[in-house]
Amino acid sequence: MARTKHPAVRTANEHPKKKLQFERSPRPRAPPTGGESTWGTPGRRGARTGEAAAAVAGTLGRQPRKPHRWQPGTVALREIRRYQKSTELLIPFAPFVRLVMQHVKEITDFYSKGHVTRWTPEALLALQEAAEYHLVELFEVATLCSIRAKRGTLMKKDIELARRIGGRRW
Repeated sequence: MARTKHPAVRTANEHPKKKLQFERSPRPRAPPTGGESTWGTPGRRGARTGEAAAAVAGTLGRQPRKPHRWQPGTVALREIRRYQKSTELLIPFAPFVRLVMQHVKEITDFYSKGHVTRWTPEALLALQEAAEYHLVELFEVATLCSIRAKRGTLMKKDIELARRIGGRRW
């Protein structure tokens, strides 16, 4: 396992660091009348007045900065590359088993006449790998169908066409 800077488990008395709050920075008060300065006491050495104080504080006609956003499709392509490099299963094991076990028990009872009542985790893992392989292959063919239709978006009709054309049992 890779070494990290932070411990894996936090203790209960640790508090997360507070974020800097730029909105609470000092703002200039009402415009000065006469020899008063905007900051601090009147006539204080180094005190800023008017627009100079507002420019330093960053409040002179400036909108709050927008959070960074990636262009549409950039994150999707990054995720595609990441999942193509990895070998782990994409569907979590426990929800898959909960979903599949109802149907698996019916099929097992039909073929084994009640003799097989349990499944090993390795058998369920093999079933999940086969199911994910099937889904990936189906999405590949459906994507080719959408490209053939000169679209960048995968639609329901592409998956239906892929299942209808498919050489495998879909």
